[in-house]
Amino acid sequence: MINLRVRTAIGELYDHVFSESRDSATIRCRRVPPDGSRKVQRRLAPEEIEELVANYLAGATAVALAGKHSVHRTTVLALLERHRVSRRGRVLTPHHIERAVSSNASGRSCASIGKGLRVNPETFGQALLKAGVAMRRPGRPRPPQES
Repeated sequence: MINLRVRTAIGELYDHVFSESRDSATIRCRRVPPDGSRKVQRRLAPEEIEELVANYLAGATAVALAGKHSVHRTTVLALLERHRVSRRGRVLTPHHIERAVSSNASGRSCASIGKGLRVNPETFGQALLKAGVAMRRPGRPRPPQES
């Protein structure tokens, strides 16, 4: 026969475990939108995935492919990674680098230059360093240039 204290402890534990699962089920139900619609997860067929990979290798962007196949951009990138396709970075042309050097010399930050050309500011910072531009610390004015 089970001791009364043990039986009480088991009962309390049982209530605690099952009351939490009921609460979490209620919370899950509240996440459904009021109109009852749910987001449908779209799975691509193997033929569609092959087409997606081929189009990416041919030069299509991940955003364009996501729109074409009605999936999220991160889904496209995950599929490319799963198929061991290396991602393309945005390539800076010599014209972009010249423009970045002149803009930086006039006092603009890498962040504002990158935003204007839709390129990551760190990419511009690395390009400027490779071009031999002395970088200032963030928030610091550029020292006066000697003529």
